[in-house]
Amino acid sequence: MEDFSDVLLLTLGRRNMTVEDRISKLPDDLLLKIMSLLNTKQAVQTCVLSKRWKPLWQSLPNLDFDFDTFPFQQEIDDEDKEEVEMKMCSFSNFISQVLLRRCPTDLVKVCVQSHIYDPHCFLVDGLLCYAVKHNVQQLTFHSRSDCQYLFPESFWTCQSLTSLELKGSDWMPMKLPTLLACLALKSLHLSHFSTAGPNFEPTAFSGCPNLETLQLFDILAVGSEGLCIDALKLTSLVLSFASLCHGKVEIYAPRLTTFKYSGIPPIVCLTDHLASVDDVYFDIKTPGFKRNEEESVLRLIKTLNEFRHAKSLTLSSSTVQVLTKFPSLVGQNQFPFANLKHLKIKVKKWQSKRFGMPACILNYFLNNSTVLKICMDSFEDNE
Repeated sequence: MEDFSDVLLLTLGRRNMTVEDRISKLPDDLLLKIMSLLNTKQAVQTCVLSKRWKPLWQSLPNLDFDFDTFPFQQEIDDEDKEEVEMKMCSFSNFISQVLLRRCPTDLVKVCVQSHIYDPHCFLVDGLLCYAVKHNVQQLTFHSRSDCQYLFPESFWTCQSLTSLELKGSDWMPMKLPTLLACLALKSLHLSHFSTAGPNFEPTAFSGCPNLETLQLFDILAVGSEGLCIDALKLTSLVLSFASLCHGKVEIYAPRLTTFKYSGIPPIVCLTDHLASVDDVYFDIKTPGFKRNEEESVLRLIKTLNEFRHAKSLTLSSSTVQVLTKFPSLVGQNQFPFANLKHLKIKVKKWQSKRFGMPACILNYFLNNSTVLKICMDSFEDNE
């Protein structure tokens, strides 16, 4: 399939043809919506089409800078520091020119995917500060850096942000602030970060009172003081742990309806057994249970019991395997799942023919559940 920008440029660039250019006669607002479907590099390229298009990109409400799609004469080797530095300089100059020439209008969305190196950190600082100053509403930032980047302080107190997605690199976790105070924030997605350390407060998310969706992926560590999620309007929560965490996670979310959990479970405590939760999903990774297996299984059972008011429960096959390692623990810590109506087991396709539901697990969830529909859902490894 041809790239959308290539089709647009080809269509509008046929100057020798007598076909009427209807697209250029569209109102500015509509043209800007069309251009917002392109990344910023492609949007700027539309200025060569005609005088009508030349200044339009300067009023774009969305900015999208992607290091990988930025123009360069040839493919480069990421391990060749000289080539990467040349591309980074070109990328940095492009961002600087866009910010310098852009009309000072408010921003709706900013996306940045880039390497970050010490000589160029100031550019990322400038871009984020520019976005905050121009009342950005949605911001996505993916860093592929081998050094820890410190966000500008003003970024963590942005009052216009409603959606924020931050992703650190696999080899360098993100550093979070003592307090995230974005009053308008409704959706927060963080990946590759650690909550351990002297500069992180367990209640860091309490400064976002309007938070409705919280996704914390690949948490690398939970400090000894634990993690406190205090969000009165929160309806959806995703927790994913990249390594074994011994800390405790406390959840204060009376409106929570959806809960997803993957990785190795720390202890989860709730202020109430959240009768509002309808859908719960657990995907527990088995490699982390090589040490203290019995303690880890007991921790998982206690966490499951915290959600015993759920109406729908989904377990991965690996979660079922973990629970059956110690059947006696399952029987001794049995609580009624009185509201449970649907139990779904997610099994990889290559496992589906030989996977069997252990009796101890069936008894665990059938206890006091008058109507329970059980189904198996197979999926490919890459899903």
